[in-house]
Amino acid sequence: MLNHIIQELITKAIEKQTEKIITKKSQKKIQQEAVIFNKPHLFVSGYYQAYAFLFAYPILIIVLLLCIFIQFQVHHFDMVTLCCILIIFLLYITYKRVHKMYLLAYWQSGLTFYDRKGNQLVQIPSSYLKNATSKTNKLIIPYHNETWIIEKNKNDNLKEVEKMIFYFKNDF
Repeated sequence: MLNHIIQELITKAIEKQTEKIITKKSQKKIQQEAVIFNKPHLFVSGYYQAYAFLFAYPILIIVLLLCIFIQFQVHHFDMVTLCCILIIFLLYITYKRVHKMYLLAYWQSGLTFYDRKGNQLVQIPSSYLKNATSKTNKLIIPYHNETWIIEKNKNDNLKEVEKMIFYFKNDF
């Protein structure tokens, strides 16, 4: 229950903070393209898992450093090596998770991906969303030579992804 409340607060804070940035950038781009712009629907992808890694990471690093110190004193260098490999692995996984944090905005013209800093990564026209395939934990959208993946997570964005799918199914 507490986890769900924290998750909702984080999601709402992220959406409010970045909505201003996104609305400014989107309105400028859309006005240039002469498309009618309604206020976009916003949701996040990957934030819950990335923050879980970011919060758990310091604790795991402390435990692993403590293990390295103890194993080094008893001359178990194979365990020291294993702990160092685990630290590097945790760094890599955390780095990858943080770079998969997307804020998504959709409206009748399409879907736009923004990174965690509010920079637009890609704007996908709604006609390409017909080719999207939905799996149990992700929505896969092919666009030109790239594949964009929206991760579905019940703690992160499952309801919002379902609303988006329903929104675009009604348009077609």
